Amino acid sequence: MNVTPLARQLLDWFAVAARVMPWRAQGNPYFIWVSEIMLQQTQVATVTPYFERFIARFPTVQALAEAPLDDVLKLWEGLGYYSRARNLHRGAHYVLTHFAGALPRTAAQILEIPGIGPYSAGAILSIAYGVPEPAIDGNVIRVFSRLYALQHAFDKAQPKRDLDRLVREHIPVAEPGDFNQALMELGALVCRPKNPDCEGCPVVSFCQARAEGDPTRYPFKGKKTKVKAVTLPVVWVQNKAGQVLVCQQNEKGIFKDLWCLPDRERLQSDGSPCQVKEQGLLTTVEHTLTHRQLTLEVYSARLLTAKQPLPEDWAWVDPQNNTTHAIPVAYQKVFRFVDEHPLLLMMAT
Repeated sequence: MNVTPLARQLLDWFAVAARVMPWRAQGNPYFIWVSEIMLQQTQVATVTPYFERFIARFPTVQALAEAPLDDVLKLWEGLGYYSRARNLHRGAHYVLTHFAGALPRTAAQILEIPGIGPYSAGAILSIAYGVPEPAIDGNVIRVFSRLYALQHAFDKAQPKRDLDRLVREHIPVAEPGDFNQALMELGALVCRPKNPDCEGCPVVSFCQARAEGDPTRYPFKGKKTKVKAVTLPVVWVQNKAGQVLVCQQNEKGIFKDLWCLPDRERLQSDGSPCQVKEQGLLTTVEHTLTHRQLTLEVYSARLLTAKQPLPEDWAWVDPQNNTTHAIPVAYQKVFRFVDEHPLLLMMAT
C-alpha cells in the first residue's frame, strides 16, 4: 500500500510517542465512542478518571441505554457540556434499537446516531474498524493549517470540505486509526496552539508555517462569538435535617435535566412546593461558560412549609454527600462556599 512520506513519518513517531490511554487498549468500538465524546473540548488528563468510572458503571451499549438519564448525568457531573451526556444516552438507545447494540461500520449509518458528527464518526470508524475516514478536530485543523499554511478560517463549509479532501490524501488505507490518532497526539503534545515544539516535530520538514518563521499565525481565526453576561438570582434553602432544596431544570438550555438551586421566580411561583422567607444576599458566585459569563446571586431563605413528598422535579439533597443528583459546577461552587463559611449562613438565617 502506498503511504505518503508525511504519513509514514507521523506513524513512525506515533509508534513511539503514543500515550497510554484506557480506551486504546482493547479497540472496543463502544469504549472509543464514549472516550471521543468525552474528549470533545476536554483534556485527556481530565477525561481519564471519568471514562474509567463511566465504563465501570455502563460497560456496554445496552447497560447505558437501560440506565436512567439521572444516573448518566450524575456520573458526568463536573465534566461539563452536559448535552454530550444526554446525546450519548440517546445514542445508546438508538444503537440498541436500530443496530442490535453494535455500532455500525459505515459512515452513513453511524451518522444517524444522535450526538455523532463527522469527527466522532471518523474516529470510531478508523480506530475501531480500520475504515479510512478522517477525524478532523481542532488539533487536526491546527496541524494541517500549519503544514500547508492555509490562508482561511474554518468557520464555513467550503474550507472544511477542502481540508477533508487534503487529509484524505494522506490517510493510509492499512492504518487509518493510527494516522488519525497520531494527528490528534501531534496537535496535543507538539503542534500546540502556543509555544509549538517545532524542534521535536516529526513532520517539521513538511511544515510551510515553520518555513515562514511563525507557526502560531495558523490557523486563521473566524469571527468570535460574543460572551453574554447573565445574572441569575437563586435561593439557598435548608430543612431541619440540613438538606438543601434543589430543582430539576426542565427548560431547554445548558443545565437541562440537571439539578440546581431554585431561582427566585420559580420558588415564588404558584407551582412551588415550599413557602420560604427570604433573609438577604448570602454571596455571589462567578462561573465562565463557553459563551456566557454567569453570575449567581445567592439569597438565603428560611423554610416555612414544604409539601410531603416533594414533586418529582424537586428534591432535598445532602450538601456533603450528594450521590444521586447531578449538580452543575457553577452551583457546586455555591455548595463549597457555604461549606467553607457556615457562620455566614447561620447569620443570614
